Amino acid sequence: DDAELGDPLSGVVGQHPSMHQLLETVRVVAASPATILLHGESGTGKRLIAYTIHLADPKRQGKPFVEVSCGALPETLLESELFGHVRGAFTGAIRDKQGRFELADGGTILLDEIDTCSPALQVKLLRVLQDRTFERVGDSRTLKVDVRIVAATNRGLEMLVREGIFREDLFYRLNVIALQIPPLRERASDIPLLVDYFLKRACGRLGKAIEGLTDEAREALMRYRWPGNIRELENVMERAVILSHHAKIGAEDLPETLRNGAAGAAPRETLAESMASFTPSN
Repeated sequence: DDAELGDPLSGVVGQHPSMHQLLETVRVVAASPATILLHGESGTGKRLIAYTIHLADPKRQGKPFVEVSCGALPETLLESELFGHVRGAFTGAIRDKQGRFELADGGTILLDEIDTCSPALQVKLLRVLQDRTFERVGDSRTLKVDVRIVAATNRGLEMLVREGIFREDLFYRLNVIALQIPPLRERASDIPLLVDYFLKRACGRLGKAIEGLTDEAREALMRYRWPGNIRELENVMERAVILSHHAKIGAEDLPETLRNGAAGAAPRETLAESMASFTPSN
C-alpha cells in the first residue's frame, strides 16, 4: 500500500481543488493531538480520510486504527463495544472483554455515525474526550487511554444540538477541527480518476482484462449525480466488470437508473471540462 509505505496522503484519489484543500488541512492537523470531526454525505470516504489522518500522524501511524459504527449497534451493546465489560456485567458476559478504546490505545479510534449515540452514551463520550478515562461496563476501576479521536457524521450536528438531540458540550469537544468532505457531484472532474482506479482494482480482483470504457459509458458516468458518492461509483464499476463480455465496458453494463440519468444531470460546463480530462484505462 503506497499510503503506508510513502506519502500517507497518496491513498486518496482526487485532484479537484476541494480535495487538495482537504488533504493539505489533513497534513497540517495530523501531527496535532486534536480531536477531528468529519462531515460528509454517506459514501464520500470519511473512513478513508480518518485512516489517512492516522497514517499522517507520526506518533500514531504504527499503532492501532480502530473503527466503530455507532449506528450499527443498540445502545447496550455499543457501550460494551466502546468501553468493554467485566464478567457478569450482564446476561451473556461470561468473560472480561476489552473495549474499542482500550484496543485503540496509542493509536486512533474512529467513531462513525456519532450522531446516533444516545444521551446517556454521549455523557460517557464527553468524559473520554475530556480526560481519556472511562470504566468498563460493570466495573468500578477507572482506565486511561492515549488515543486520537476522530468522529464522523453525515448529519448536521449543529441542527441536532438546536433540537436537543445532541449535547452542545460534546459537540464543542468534537468540533475542535472540522473537516468537510465534498460529495462526488461537486468534484466531478475526479470521476475519471476514480473510474480508472476502481476499474483496475476490480479487474485485478476478478481476474478480467478490460481496456476501458466506451464513450457512451463515460458520458453516462459523467452525467449522473452520484447520490451514493464514491461508494456507489465503486459498486457500479465492480458490477460493470462482472457483467462486461467485451474489451471495453459499455453503457449496457451500467445500471438502468444510471443510464437514464435518474439522479439528475451534472452541470453542462462541469461535464464538458471533466470529459476533456478523461483518459481510459490501459
